[in-house]
Amino acid sequence: MGPDRATIITLGSALPPAIGIFGRLEALLRQPDTGLDEIVALVRVDPVLTFQVIRLGNSAFYGLKNHCDSLEEAVARIGFGDIHSLVGLVAARQACQQDLPAYQLSAGRFWENAVATSEIMAAVAARNGTDAHTAYSTGLLRNLGRIVLNNHVGAVRYPGAAATPDLTAWEKSTYGVTGAEVGATLLEHWRFSAATVAAVKFQAAPAAAELVVPAAMLHLSAAAAEAWGFGLPGETPLWREDSALHELAGITEADWRELLPAARVKFDRVTGIKWAAAA
Repeated sequence: MGPDRATIITLGSALPPAIGIFGRLEALLRQPDTGLDEIVALVRVDPVLTFQVIRLGNSAFYGLKNHCDSLEEAVARIGFGDIHSLVGLVAARQACQQDLPAYQLSAGRFWENAVATSEIMAAVAARNGTDAHTAYSTGLLRNLGRIVLNNHVGAVRYPGAAATPDLTAWEKSTYGVTGAEVGATLLEHWRFSAATVAAVKFQAAPAAAELVVPAAMLHLSAAAAEAWGFGLPGETPLWREDSALHELAGITEADWRELLPAARVKFDRVTGIKWAAAA
């Protein structure tokens, strides 16, 4: 028997608090009158997140000329747009610290897949005019539900792609719920946008989503991450990349071919961060 909504939310509460803060930050940034003080007050709720934002803000990744000694300085200098991606990176990094034995998945591959998907999502958003913050969040957190299922009491080990090639079907038969559905439940609870919730829930079948565009964007982005060599066990049969999906995502095939190289450069830059030194 799989976890119900109350159990999912309870299990989700054991995840790093930075993820919930990331959701509230995104909601704040959607409001045109949000000020610096509000953002600082929100991030400061989590001392670990605060410390990592200041440290990463002072790293070579952001290249600030002067050292930041406070969270206020870091947010002011980095800017509202980049503080969103920085907090998202820290939150996702915290969530990806442990291997997922139930999925035969290493923490390193889980992290690489999250970063690859998020960078491609942001690049697609720049082409089709959708919200870049939302797209980036969606890519980073698309597999959040699998952390919860991995930590669920009595979690069953996935037998591997050779024995069971369709991971989503295995989740449904094993738990009565998929990782995507679990993730969507948590993201909705943490006040992420309706577009993010729909995309995560329907990422394997975007045409079934009420909000088709973000779901198609996520499907294409996951397919590209797989093509880059950063896919997850059991997901290969889920993804396709064709003109019909390009149309659903609001981009042309030419757009798609042009955006991927730049997204790969950003992926390489993020995965090259020396976290032990920077955060």
